[in-house]
Amino acid sequence: MPSLRASLLLLIAATSTAVNGERLKVVWSSGSFSTVSGPAGNESGNYNGFAIFDEAGKAIYDQGTPDNHSPCYSTDDGREFTIEGDCWDTPRKFKCKSNLAGNPQTCEVKDGNGNSLGKGDGKTDTTFIGIAIGMDSSCVVEFDADSHNCPEDDGNGPLHVTSG
Repeated sequence: MPSLRASLLLLIAATSTAVNGERLKVVWSSGSFSTVSGPAGNESGNYNGFAIFDEAGKAIYDQGTPDNHSPCYSTDDGREFTIEGDCWDTPRKFKCKSNLAGNPQTCEVKDGNGNSLGKGDGKTDTTFIGIAIGMDSSCVVEFDADSHNCPEDDGNGPLHVTSG
């Protein structure tokens, strides 16, 4: 029969191997602005963003339009797409639902079986500056990767969209 000390060491070793990988942060973002600019006419613009950051805050995936589509949809149940790569053993699903203006309202990360790894609620900031208005929105989810030290996105990235 093992001693109490041996049992404790085995328990510590078992729990240390069960620690999840690196903690990642996923950010869906959008923004827009509109101005009244006198004789030159009105000006406006907008952007969409989707990025996955490692614990050091470095992007391991950064595409404004994953697979050439907006990262967030207002229609039906939103947009869900799958990303595979070096940071996890099975595909991960990324889902975002926006309002009609394109501002992320809800977001979620799921494992390959559809089990939720984390959810978030969107936040929107509206700024009035004289005769201009700007809106910035984001939805954030944190989840654990299967590995540590996911490589940074160098344009050929460790991650790629496979469906959605």
